[in-house]
Amino acid sequence: MTVYPFMRYKWYFIALVGVVTLFALISILVFGLRLGIEFNGGVRVEVKLERPATVTQVREAVSAVGVGDSVVQPVGDDGFVITASELSDAQYDELIATLAEDFGAEQAAAGMERVGPSFGAESGQKALIAVLFAIAVIVLYITWRFEYKFALPAIVALVHDVALTLGVYAVTGRLVTAATVAAVLTILGYSINDTIIVFDRIRENQILMKKESYASMVDLSIRQTLARSINTALTTLMPIGTILLLGGATLKDFAFALFIGIAAGGYSSMFVASPILTLWKEREPRFRKRAAAEKAAR
Repeated sequence: MTVYPFMRYKWYFIALVGVVTLFALISILVFGLRLGIEFNGGVRVEVKLERPATVTQVREAVSAVGVGDSVVQPVGDDGFVITASELSDAQYDELIATLAEDFGAEQAAAGMERVGPSFGAESGQKALIAVLFAIAVIVLYITWRFEYKFALPAIVALVHDVALTLGVYAVTGRLVTAATVAAVLTILGYSINDTIIVFDRIRENQILMKKESYASMVDLSIRQTLARSINTALTTLMPIGTILLLGGATLKDFAFALFIGIAAGGYSSMFVASPILTLWKEREPRFRKRAAAEKAAR
């Protein structure tokens, strides 16, 4: 089995973390995150049409009734979900009448839902608390199962995955919805599971390898888990990609965030968490001596 010297390039991997984090921060600051009505409050309209229509045509109909900040998403073959910050009852009636005249909107299949700004703010707070609570539990679990030096690299990998996901959301202008929050929590679970598998192998090799440097142990551990990580990521991404292409609006929101986060989580456990762990552990006297001896022998 060929063992690749991944940790020889650990500083490049760590620099990549910085680039991804910077990308996420700049993207969010420049473009901002478009929060759905679940967090900002607003109006959601669901309508079913009898004749085909494009997103642009439906958006033009919405603009014609005086609503300029709408988001139109297709649902299935002949349905649309329209969200806006404000839409009066009169505007709603006029919109449905216009769509009925142009595309045969079914009055019985149309509906409007309002979400108040206070409820949206409360939902946003709960979503943030849920993510922070999940991260705190993960830190405690890794500290208990391994040691505290394993916890920080794992959290950096999680932040990397979530930051990349939010950065792409900001650049593409997609709405951050409740489905997005559910996807982020799923990403956290997937990423930490992959990281624990690599860390567990590192811990096993640390017992067996008495003279090798910590970087060599990590290289061997990554090589031993590489095939498993790639296969798991690919078999997970394939059905998610199918949902992203063929699913409805809500499923596509969920699948889009999952696809980015799981793709990032597939390499962050090996090339984000592991390099940071290596740098930290190499500072310990016993591993510092091993690294010096290995370097001298080489």
